[in-house]
Amino acid sequence: MSEVDPLIRRELQWMALGVLENRDLATIIIAKAKRRRLRKLLIALGSVLAVTVVSVGIYAVFMNNSTSVTIVGSAANTGATGSHDSAAVAAQQITGLISDYPITWEQSIGDLGAISKAAGLGDTLSGLTATGLKVQWTRCSIGACPTTWILNVKNNTQDIVSAAPALMIYVDHGPLTSSARPVTVTSGSTALLVFTFPEFAKGLTVSANSTWQWNWFLTVPR
Repeated sequence: MSEVDPLIRRELQWMALGVLENRDLATIIIAKAKRRRLRKLLIALGSVLAVTVVSVGIYAVFMNNSTSVTIVGSAANTGATGSHDSAAVAAQQITGLISDYPITWEQSIGDLGAISKAAGLGDTLSGLTATGLKVQWTRCSIGACPTTWILNVKNNTQDIVSAAPALMIYVDHGPLTSSARPVTVTSGSTALLVFTFPEFAKGLTVSANSTWQWNWFLTVPR
């Protein structure tokens, strides 16, 4: 009796007491057993569905949070010179020229504070060699302007090099000078120099068909 379905066992007990002596017990017992099994099945399916929905929701929240962190990390790449932040661009990731739009090198300096010639990628000034340049473009009045420039320099000498590089960009060969970025680089090491040009955010007028040029040079450390 212990292995019989509880509902059937109860009906058999009623039969013994004569409660249902004038009714078709077989039909009643079978119908009730089916309803009970169906109810258990629906409850199980509902539980599985609820767990699945909760799991999907937790995964979606986790992925959204991960995306937000990635975006914040990318914005942090415009931080201080030689940033050691874990989200900063690694020096080895800036190799050669990285730019979404065409830019060319300009041979003139056009800045009275310069103490060196104009340099480009592969050029060396005071022991620092420019090995890479990444240009970040942001929306401005004409569509996009090169507001942030990240220059990767390497000390290929056997000495410690201290210098104050500056970067100049040209709009149709008209100069815009950045602030100098004093830096000290040990032998064999690299440094990332971040140059920004807030003039674009302040509403500098630039035509849609303007050309863009650049170079870097040394200034007197302050």
